[in-house]
Amino acid sequence: MSYPSKTRLLTSVAAILAAGAVAHAATDIRGAGSTFVAPIMLKKWIPQYEKTHPHVEIDYQAVGSGTGIKDITAQTVNFCGSDAPMTDSQMRHTPTAVLHFPEVAGPVVMSYNLPGVPPSTHVHLDGKTLANIYLGRIRHWDNSAIKALNPNVTLPHLRILVVHRSDGSGTTYIFTGYLSSVSKRWKQHVGQSTMVRWPAMGRGGNGSSGVAGIVQKTRGAIGYVEFAYAMDGHLPYALMVNKAGVPQKPTIHGVVVAQAALVKHLPKDFRLPIINPPGKKAYPISGFTYLIIYKDMDYMRSHAKALATVKFIHWILTKGQNYAKSMQYARLPSNMQKRLIAQLKTVTYKGQPLLK
Repeated sequence: MSYPSKTRLLTSVAAILAAGAVAHAATDIRGAGSTFVAPIMLKKWIPQYEKTHPHVEIDYQAVGSGTGIKDITAQTVNFCGSDAPMTDSQMRHTPTAVLHFPEVAGPVVMSYNLPGVPPSTHVHLDGKTLANIYLGRIRHWDNSAIKALNPNVTLPHLRILVVHRSDGSGTTYIFTGYLSSVSKRWKQHVGQSTMVRWPAMGRGGNGSSGVAGIVQKTRGAIGYVEFAYAMDGHLPYALMVNKAGVPQKPTIHGVVVAQAALVKHLPKDFRLPIINPPGKKAYPISGFTYLIIYKDMDYMRSHAKALATVKFIHWILTKGQNYAKSMQYARLPSNMQKRLIAQLKTVTYKGQPLLK
């Protein structure tokens, strides 16, 4: 009776193991961009999705919306996260058509570091005053304009350090959009963009975590961050006076009210700001964070990768919404979800829809 040689046996075992590895190889998909969405993306969506889809591995790099848009334009990622929708000019420079998918909405808060002022006090600010702070026209915390909004607060004679993003940022886009809506001077001299020339001497932080870190360590600092970062860093935050003249906390309900006031004007491409809406209970500085993908996924050169990307986005738009509230985001309105899923079904690979 003859037996296979040791070499032949090892070769056969290796072949079997290799075949098994191929059969169970994970499909990896890559995304990059928004730091706004990073808390829910990295702490909830990706871990939960991978738990129920073990053959999919998702890598998301929170490098800022500007970098995410550059990456999706260059087709080096499978999806982009951005708090700023792509502009018409940016979309003209993509190889083929892109689609925008709002995934959640959230408030942008003004965090500050004021020694002697209890965090529970919540300094009040309005749009005009905030614009003048970032224009460099208001330089101290005990300025008369700030004192008028906070008659019962003892404000220190402390120099204001304005903190902003140093990278291309969708949060900056939301924030500068708000300032443009409440200040003619800001709109004329600075405007709205993911990166602007900041008029006031200040300090830039890389990503939302960078801004939060500077505010946390610097007396007199003020900076704009997503609510989740303020909560994680235990940072005090201002109540913003809304369009109706009512000071509002950056609550999820305030964002939902803001969404409701504007979603009836939702355009077909879903590029909609949620800035300074009407309503006594609306929070004035908030926005959608978007997933941006190509309508035609051929550039991925893999049906499995394209399908995995689309299925992950479908999960975010449906089951993934259940994690929004616990992470300080507002979920999408149900009528908006239906329209987004219908749009997702138009995404193709080799001319064929990926979702049925």
